[in-house]
Amino acid sequence: MQSPEFVRSPVLRRLLEYLVDQTLAGHGARLKAYQIAVEGLGRNDSFDPQSDSYPRVQVGRLRKMLDLHYAALTPDQAHGRQRIAIPVGHYNVELLPLTTVSPERAGAGPAAADPQTPATGAAQAADPAAAATPTVLPIPSSSASMLQPAPPPVPQGVDRGWLIWALPVLMLLALLYVIWLVARPDAADRDLARRDMRQQVAHVTITTDPAAGNDDLDTVAQIAEMQLQRFEMLAVSMGSHSDSPAMRDAAREYQLLLRGGGRQQGASPELLFLTLRHGATGTTLWSYELPRNGSRLTAPDFEQAIGSGISAIARSGGLIAQHQRKLIGNDTSPGYPCLIQYDAFRQQRDPALRPALEKCLARSLEAYPDEPLFLQAQSYLALSSPQAGRLTPLVPSKRGRDLAEAALQFDGRSSLAQIAVARSALARGNCPRAIAFARRAVESNPLEPDTLGLAGTFLLSCGDTQGAEPVLERALTMNSEPGGYQIASLVITRQLNGKAASAMDLAMRADSRDKATQPNFLLAKALSLAANGRTQEARRSWGELEKLVGVDPGTPAPDILARFAISPFFSRRMVSEAERVGLIAPAV
Repeated sequence: MQSPEFVRSPVLRRLLEYLVDQTLAGHGARLKAYQIAVEGLGRNDSFDPQSDSYPRVQVGRLRKMLDLHYAALTPDQAHGRQRIAIPVGHYNVELLPLTTVSPERAGAGPAAADPQTPATGAAQAADPAAAATPTVLPIPSSSASMLQPAPPPVPQGVDRGWLIWALPVLMLLALLYVIWLVARPDAADRDLARRDMRQQVAHVTITTDPAAGNDDLDTVAQIAEMQLQRFEMLAVSMGSHSDSPAMRDAAREYQLLLRGGGRQQGASPELLFLTLRHGATGTTLWSYELPRNGSRLTAPDFEQAIGSGISAIARSGGLIAQHQRKLIGNDTSPGYPCLIQYDAFRQQRDPALRPALEKCLARSLEAYPDEPLFLQAQSYLALSSPQAGRLTPLVPSKRGRDLAEAALQFDGRSSLAQIAVARSALARGNCPRAIAFARRAVESNPLEPDTLGLAGTFLLSCGDTQGAEPVLERALTMNSEPGGYQIASLVITRQLNGKAASAMDLAMRADSRDKATQPNFLLAKALSLAANGRTQEARRSWGELEKLVGVDPGTPAPDILARFAISPFFSRRMVSEAERVGLIAPAV
């Protein structure tokens, strides 16, 4: 990345970083031209890989750039080194010893970069074994001096009979090594630790009344199970489950009861009731009424209504988390109690909770290695470390990035891991990756308002206001008490999308004493007031923002935003908007 070739080509720098990240995350073999264009090169979602060869051309350029980089190394620099290679016909990255790359394989032109080109397809069809074997990209002949000389040819008549017994021995050793890798104690311990951790989380058992024979209730139960499975701090099962009492705390057992009402003879129930009960005490914690209104049980609006109810009990800060917080109190033991404390910290943002939380998360990861729930939580703490004199919510952190990527590696379907990767990408200014994983997190769990609020904010920060608005609106409808950053993001998004009146209405309805301590909200409020002609009130709010971030009145807007904004792009956009609505004077 620091070599002159790549310093002068930021596009190829970003592409190389993306391909390496995807390969390390285990997704290299599945990379496609569309994914590379949108996630790695920043093209929009309408990109058509069939008519536009941009990603294939850029990957071809990257191959050539890598060749130039390694060809420029002196023999001393190349000694003992490995090189990054992108096999022809593939997009994944390989790491190869410099001394094993064969110059005789040189000559593959740019057209060979695309796995879908006719020439490549023909070669694979002619030789399926070759298509399944990764192709090693050669070093150009100009770099042959750094390669070790080829061994002399074997003279005729040399006895090679030793291969007859040597090859089976080598194959047996390789098989034993694979068996050892799979069965080695540390791997077994990690798997056991993860299973033990899943036994600790709160468990919801879904039952119906009557218990059998009602197709409508069975359908609703299946929908509820599918929705509950999106939430990673819960376990869910239908009917009875076989967990050993010794493996699970009875205080974490809940029952979700589904029953119908208003049934006429031979007709489907017009009302459906969902009730959440605590298993140990039998206490009813929540009930939810679903009118059918003539809808089919599998209709999207009905599934969405069920999902909204499930979100209320299962989301971060939801009913189950709140109930567990009351039961656990200040317990910071490793494992599930620590996750409940982390959930409280994410909701309250109380810095006094941070020291104890950092300790219990570190101990939890020691007890439960490779657990994505703890990896993503520690990633958040690393990326949100407070800085003296700055109110920036996120700071670049290699540790934060590594933890987020590790969480994704161990569970690629986790919305919490995906939003952690998006957060770490935004913190270091990688908007294409932040956008891609924010969208992926929304797809993985569209019922978690905290994830939706974060994803929408990341999309806004990277300039995707059209994509951010529906995500933020959904987060608002699913959470009666959204955080100030969510409100601020939605106010700004509405305004940038030409909805100044509704932006101001939301800002004024959400205004409160605690939000007056949040710079993003003060910024959003000032912009919305100015856009609606209430310039005097807007400038008072701007003055409150100056005081909050600790600058003198009249400080240039870019200097103010630098104190708390994550994205430089977002800062420039906000300065431009403040000038447009007359909140500040245009820069001379």
